[in-house]
Amino acid sequence: MQTLRCLIVDDEPGAHYVLEAHIEKVQALQVVGHCYNAMEAANFLHREKVDVVFLDINMPELSGLDLLKTLNNNHPKIILTTAYSEFALESYEYDVVDYILKPISFPRFLKAVNKILQQEAPVSTPPVEPLVLKTGSTQTTVDPMDIYYVQSMGNYVKVYLENKCLIVNATTAEMEKLLPDCHFVRIHKSYIIAADKVEEWGPRHVVVLDESLPVGQTFKINLNKLKER
Repeated sequence: MQTLRCLIVDDEPGAHYVLEAHIEKVQALQVVGHCYNAMEAANFLHREKVDVVFLDINMPELSGLDLLKTLNNNHPKIILTTAYSEFALESYEYDVVDYILKPISFPRFLKAVNKILQQEAPVSTPPVEPLVLKTGSTQTTVDPMDIYYVQSMGNYVKVYLENKCLIVNATTAEMEKLLPDCHFVRIHKSYIIAADKVEEWGPRHVVVLDESLPVGQTFKINLNKLKER
């Protein structure tokens, strides 16, 4: 994970000291700026790349909430820091990560920061193992990620790759168990498709490899889940 660039915005120097000490304990964070009022912070954000802002609410002239109202939808992650609890409900209207009451202990600080670190961490998917499929009297090794869709033929299935089709000695149910469910979905009693290979959606069909494949009535819920991937 890349280091997250942090800006501290607070009119109290003591608050800067506490937050900087906490930030220095977290390897994934780096302080890149200190601002002592909201206007100074607005100018800093306009000039510099910032990933996380620790933002005080009660500041002279322009409050932290006033500053939030001026930011666009692509603003940095915001953790509000304040001695007052009455703004908590309003603050969440601005999509803040957390709302920390002063004095800020390190465990409470870390709890807020971990919400951001979890969002930033890449989602890992388990490696996909190759399949050994029986094709007639021989065995063929296939990378599941090369499969576009599977079509039932009774006690056999057709496995469609980009440039060829394999006749495999397996049932559709057996293939469904072999294929990783994070990549494949059954849309019909006779068809299993690769989620990332769909070229076109329809209410009762999908298009894969330029072929229109039917979506069974009982499998529509699978199709809806597929659209969300």
